[in-house]
Amino acid sequence: MPLFGFFDYTSSGKGIAKNEPVKRPFFKFMELFSRKFWKLIYVNILYFLFCLPVVTIGPATAAMTQVMRKFTLEQPIFVFDEFFTAFKKNFKQGLAVGLFDIFFVVCFVVAYASYDIRAQFEPTLFNIALLSLTIASGIFIWMMHFYIYVQIAALSLNIRQIVKNSFLFVILGLKGNLVTLIFSALLFIGMFIFIPFSFFLMPFIPFAWVCFLTVFNSYPVIQKYIITPYYESKGEKNPEIPDYASDDEDKEEALFEDFGGREAEIKSKPKPKGKVIR
Repeated sequence: MPLFGFFDYTSSGKGIAKNEPVKRPFFKFMELFSRKFWKLIYVNILYFLFCLPVVTIGPATAAMTQVMRKFTLEQPIFVFDEFFTAFKKNFKQGLAVGLFDIFFVVCFVVAYASYDIRAQFEPTLFNIALLSLTIASGIFIWMMHFYIYVQIAALSLNIRQIVKNSFLFVILGLKGNLVTLIFSALLFIGMFIFIPFSFFLMPFIPFAWVCFLTVFNSYPVIQKYIITPYYESKGEKNPEIPDYASDDEDKEEALFEDFGGREAEIKSKPKPKGKVIR
């Protein structure tokens, strides 16, 4: 028997019944999380190992995001094969975004430390505004990443289109993004507080948990505004939406509340090359 199901290559995973009733997003998330618990640890180990060269953080994140996308869609996969295939397939875009992320983190830390010192020694309105703008920009760009890697994994778009879409999705999926932000921040703050003990958990827990929550909340937004309109423009049904899914599902709150269709839809025609849904 495979150890905790980590290295089971004889089965692609549990499927879902065609007539299974639609669950509210919170309960669906908890069910998926409990069902994929050991595989999430396995994915975190893979991610940690593939990130060791540091410069491969971007491709590794895109690969992990692809696995989490398949988890949230409840599609059976071989985890290592899916991860490694996505790592190679999205290497160029993932590398470009990953290098930018490293550069941005360095700039953010330097800017925050500098403006924080200035605001403490000279608490003028200008210095406080600079510090606040730095923090707000960092948070906004962090929330853009809830969508950047998902689009790299799921769509064939260039970096400029991905960044533009991510900027808009931060606003369109704001409530779900705030939930993801809060839970992610609490987890990483907890890891920081319990340093050095938390170092032993890093290869097993935090990255996959955050990525799973992120994809669960952000992918429905991408489906609504990009994937489903793309198929509808071709007169087809989005194949990622199960047959048993009711129309009321769109009105559910995505973990733990989505935009609910209250925002105006982005109306854009597919590019001549089209979008390839992976």
